[in-house]
Amino acid sequence: MIRVDVTCRRGSFTLEACFAVPAQGVTAVFGTSGAGKSTLLDLLAGSLLPDRGCISMGERVFVDTQRGSGLPPERRAIGWVPQDGLLFPHLSVAGNLDYGARRAAARTIAARTGRPAESVGSIRRDQVIDTLGLGALLGRWPRDLSGGERQRVALGRALLSQPSLLLLDEPLAALDAPRKAEILGLLERIKREFMIPAIHVTHSLAEVLRLADHLLLLDAGRVLACGAIDTLIGRADTPLLSTRADAGSLLTLQIRTRDSGGDGWIGELDGQPVRIPPLPLAAGQSTRAYVPANEVIIATQPPLGLSVRNMLRARIMRLRDRGDGSVLVELAVGTQRLLAAVTPAAIAELSLAPGQEVFALVKSLSLDAPAGVRLLELG
Repeated sequence: MIRVDVTCRRGSFTLEACFAVPAQGVTAVFGTSGAGKSTLLDLLAGSLLPDRGCISMGERVFVDTQRGSGLPPERRAIGWVPQDGLLFPHLSVAGNLDYGARRAAARTIAARTGRPAESVGSIRRDQVIDTLGLGALLGRWPRDLSGGERQRVALGRALLSQPSLLLLDEPLAALDAPRKAEILGLLERIKREFMIPAIHVTHSLAEVLRLADHLLLLDAGRVLACGAIDTLIGRADTPLLSTRADAGSLLTLQIRTRDSGGDGWIGELDGQPVRIPPLPLAAGQSTRAYVPANEVIIATQPPLGLSVRNMLRARIMRLRDRGDGSVLVELAVGTQRLLAAVTPAAIAELSLAPGQEVFALVKSLSLDAPAGVRLLELG
């Protein structure tokens, strides 16, 4: 586990964070500007020390102010990728990659001299170059690279430092849409092929849905919620998320068979069939689907004569007025949660209340398919 319990003051801002997340997969740190996301990364990396507290990863203690102990940044085995890459301008692409490798070598030498050192991995230079498509860039200089190319090199440098943890500080923020899609795909591939735990700071819900296994919600220097992503997305009371215009639910579907009535698929959601459009999927595969709350209709009786093909039996768990003319209705579909955005007039007319059995009509799904999060019409 990665455990953080710190207080850190920077001018008039104070971060007070206490949480624990698994040291595997991707943890997304989500919040608005000024929430303390970058301060948290600075503390993890060691470029900033807390006024009080302890940070650890497994048995390794990064800092413990009570005991007066800790590891300097170069001893923490952390790979850092900031927004703009921050490549060394006096080094070529090859030189920047070699710098990462030298950091790993320094930790190995330290271990051989008897000093405590982190385990050093075996990520190969050719593997990184191939994965990130850096072969044609090795002789070029940072000033001659595009934004997307700089981020690819920064990712390569971080990987070649043989990190036990990756820190990604909004690595897509400065990129245009095509480059964002490119780097997002590479981050997925890195997650799959290298299996290095990562802390990914973002204010983009799309990045959270695409990459995250765990979610930390941060606001004004305080942790609002922390947990597995599918336990936080889809609740009517989740801070920061439930009030967003694009609030929705993240569901897990099992792909069962081809749809005999079309060229799509029949999936299963906790025992209930769900029709899915044509996608590069396979029978037996598990996939995630994001369902925007404003794409769900609630009916108190099974409707007839509709083009909507997905009708799910559900039970109302809670209702929350968002203050924008809509009410979020949290539905239980088996063990999973589905949100629907409904008008107050509809709530009154249908007498919707917690515990009521209803039908959820899903107009569209946004599937976290290999090509990315996409909105897919199912009607």
